[in-house]
Amino acid sequence: MMVYILLRQILIMALLMAVGVALMKKRILSEQGCKDLGAVLLNMVIPCVILKSYMIDFSYEKLRELGVSAALSLLSLVLAMAISWLFFGKRRGIQNFASAFGNAGFIGIPLTQAVFGEEAVFYVAAYVAFLNLFQWTYGLYIMTGDKEVIHIAAILKNPVFISIGLGVIMFLLPVSIPAILVKTVGYIADMNTPLAMIILGSYLVKTDFRSIFLSKDIYVCVLLRLLIIPLATLGLFRALPVDNIVIIMVVLIAASTSVGGNIAIFAQQYDKDYVLSVRTVCLSTLLSIVTIPAFFCAVQIAFSK
Repeated sequence: MMVYILLRQILIMALLMAVGVALMKKRILSEQGCKDLGAVLLNMVIPCVILKSYMIDFSYEKLRELGVSAALSLLSLVLAMAISWLFFGKRRGIQNFASAFGNAGFIGIPLTQAVFGEEAVFYVAAYVAFLNLFQWTYGLYIMTGDKEVIHIAAILKNPVFISIGLGVIMFLLPVSIPAILVKTVGYIADMNTPLAMIILGSYLVKTDFRSIFLSKDIYVCVLLRLLIIPLATLGLFRALPVDNIVIIMVVLIAASTSVGGNIAIFAQQYDKDYVLSVRTVCLSTLLSIVTIPAFFCAVQIAFSK
C-alpha cells in the first residue's frame, strides 16, 4: 500500500515537473522568474512547512522521537558522505557533493507529507537541518577545496535553520499559537510540492536531454545517490535497535532522494562545472521516479521479517 501511495505521489510530482517544463518552453516563466520562485521556496515556503510540523502539543514521547530522528539523520548523512568520499575524494568535487547530498527539502518533504501525513515532517526536519549544515561546510569544502568559503554566520542566517530553531522553541515551550497564524503558515506550506516541482521542471529545460544521458561522468554518482547509499543506509538501520518504523521510513525517504538542487547553485556561485551539476540533478531526478518506489519495495521486505 505504501509503495502504491509513493508511486502515485511521484507520478503527480512528475506531472508537476512537466508543468514547469511547459511554462519555460512557452516563455510564460522566465529564467529570472525561476530564480525568484526558488528564493520564495527556500526563504518562505520550506521554513513554513517546517514551522507547521512543530505546531503540535509537547509530549516527552514526541521529544524522544525527535531525538531518534535526529540520531538516524546524522548517521545516514555521515554514511553517505563516507561512501561518496571513498569513490570520489576531493579530486571530483562535483560528483562527491552530488552523491553525498540528496534533495530532502524539495522532494523528501513532499513525499513524507504524502505517505505519512503532515505530522511526519516533524521527523524529517532534523535531516534537513543536518543536510544544510553539511552542505554549507563540508560540501562547499569538497567542491572548492578551499576552507575559506565556509562561513558559519551564513549557516546560522539560513531560513531553514532559523525555522527549525523557532519550531523547536515553539514545541518545547507551553505557548499557544493563534489559530489565524497557524492557518496562514499552513496556506504558505501548502505551496511546497507544486512550487518545488515546477522549479525542478525548469531545470530540465536548461539542458539538452541527449547530453543528460550521454554524460558518462555522472552515472557513477547517480548510482551511488539513488541505489548504493540508500541500500547501505537501509542495511545500517536494519541492524539498529530502533522500533519506530515510521521514523525509520521518513529518514529513508530523505536518504533515497535524487541529487539536491543546491549543487547547481553552489557550482554557479563558485565558478565550478555548472553544466555537469545541472545534468546530474536532471538525470537523478528522472531516474528517481523508478528507483524510489523500487527501493521502498526493498524497505518493506526488509522490515516485514
